[in-house]
Amino acid sequence: MLSRGANPPAIVAVDIPSGWHVEDGPDNDPDALQPDMLVSLTAPKLAARHFKGPHHYLGGRFVPPAIRDKYKLHLPPYPGTSQCVKLPSAATAAATAAGG
Repeated sequence: MLSRGANPPAIVAVDIPSGWHVEDGPDNDPDALQPDMLVSLTAPKLAARHFKGPHHYLGGRFVPPAIRDKYKLHLPPYPGTSQCVKLPSAATAAATAAGG
């Protein structure tokens, strides 16, 4: 139990938040889990577009070029030897898409 006035711990979801449909996300469920951080594996799933938290990371730079090309994946570059990369937050992506 948290002490009075304590902040709840951050929620981190790996690949898809629990209870979310892999393509449709939380299905407008007001009680659906809303994590603070999402760590997508290999490539963000379609449901990731519903993620509204501030921290979205992509882990796993091991996608072979043939798979990347076959599924038309648009993966970001990984700096140096890093195994993960931070993706733009939903707010940043929305502003970029709107030309802001």
